[in-house]
Amino acid sequence: MKLLAAISKKFKNLFQKAKRPEYEVMEYVFSDRQRIDGTSTISFFVNNPEPDLSVTKTFESEDEAVNWLMSNNDFRRMLFSNLFPKSNSVKHHCGVKEPITVPNKMPGDIDILIYEKESWDSAIGIECKIVKSESRENEPPKINKVISVQKKGTIQANGYAELGFSRVYLLVILLDDGRHYKNPNVMFRTTPSESLQELYGFDWQTRMNDDIGIIYVNVNQFTTNHINQTKGLGLRIEREAIFRKQNESLTKKMQRLNT
Repeated sequence: MKLLAAISKKFKNLFQKAKRPEYEVMEYVFSDRQRIDGTSTISFFVNNPEPDLSVTKTFESEDEAVNWLMSNNDFRRMLFSNLFPKSNSVKHHCGVKEPITVPNKMPGDIDILIYEKESWDSAIGIECKIVKSESRENEPPKINKVISVQKKGTIQANGYAELGFSRVYLLVILLDDGRHYKNPNVMFRTTPSESLQELYGFDWQTRMNDDIGIIYVNVNQFTTNHINQTKGLGLRIEREAIFRKQNESLTKKMQRLNT
């Protein structure tokens, strides 16, 4: 009987399909801008006959991409409502250096600094890293920088924690050019989840402070239009940051930052 059970189990494992990775649902906002001149019919979320620049090549630096995101009202609303759900007086700074950090020393500048107005002792430091995914005709998507994100992102986020913020997050931005996917619904032209298993399935806990939270952000280009014209923005809190009493020295620096 034991032999029969072992054979049965082997056959079951042989023909059983691998379980697809399961990811939490993202909060999404889709937008499209079209010129209204009264001379023609207006259609939204349609391709431009002449393809514009890929979102993977739009930003020359990580700082530029972060500033672009934080200048978007929809993205700020999603981010702030998740981190400070009961507040309507949230302030932020991007690329903060002195007096919070020391020049030429880890963790470098603070990519995003968020806090409630005049609540200097409950600031959130957010380290941002970018992954690029580009769809291709009849080929798997080209995805880069995943290993770099995992290595450098964890080191710098740990550095934020050492500075003494009340909460710290690692925010991973996926610049997703899905223009070559064939889904008839353009809003679903995104990189398949199985292609992102290396990113979303990574065990952050083995390298990163347990108190640090993780946020995934998607910037989706699903038409041939420029990302400034047509886009999807998604955000998901993968792991909540653990609140800690903020370092008093850091709180004093926060006050100086705003004087």
